[in-house]
Amino acid sequence: MAYNWIFFDADNTLFDFNHSEREALKNTLEDFGELFETHYHPVYNSINRDCWQAFEHGQLSKAELRTRRFELFFHAIGRHYDAEDFAGNYLEHLSKECALIQGAQMLLEKLHQTHHLALVTNGLKEVQRPRLARSGLAAFFKMVVVSDEIGHAKPDHAFFDYAFEAIGRPDHKTVLMVGDNLNADIRGAAEFGLDTCWYNPGKEAARKEVKPTYEIGDLEELHGLV
Repeated sequence: MAYNWIFFDADNTLFDFNHSEREALKNTLEDFGELFETHYHPVYNSINRDCWQAFEHGQLSKAELRTRRFELFFHAIGRHYDAEDFAGNYLEHLSKECALIQGAQMLLEKLHQTHHLALVTNGLKEVQRPRLARSGLAAFFKMVVVSDEIGHAKPDHAFFDYAFEAIGRPDHKTVLMVGDNLNADIRGAAEFGLDTCWYNPGKEAARKEVKPTYEIGDLEELHGLV
């Protein structure tokens, strides 16, 4: 299949979000006088994933997402801080973290010579825009869509409709969606009519109701598909 456009998710597809999340959490806790312990990040990571899934399903608003994950985290580790203050500090730290998945920059350097690339990400604008600018990847993308800026988030049809409107509504079969999230990226794009590539380095088991067109464990494998 000849694709003209490739839509890339950002976190844990191009950006090493797990690393960035850990560093931002560590720095924020230290700002609040709390010694960072190694088990804190897995606890927060699990809570944050659950909260984002709730947000994607319309069960949490953006404002609720911002603080609820920290309220649950504080409860889990037996600490008490102001969730709004903590959230603001955390997001500031996170906006400065732009570690990349191995091979991401090289992949984009090659693909942008032959394809139109777009970054389509669920996230907060005060985090995603600074990270993209610091990463050095911004020049590779002809379009960037941040859910926080348009009022719709993957997997909503409206998110992908917005992106398609921005690129002139090409034939759906000429666009490939690449992402790590089976629900937001793969299911959302597939229901919109796009071919999908599930980036799955951890070799997680797929769900029967979500069937990606392709599956890769290394970003380098994408070259052979496009």
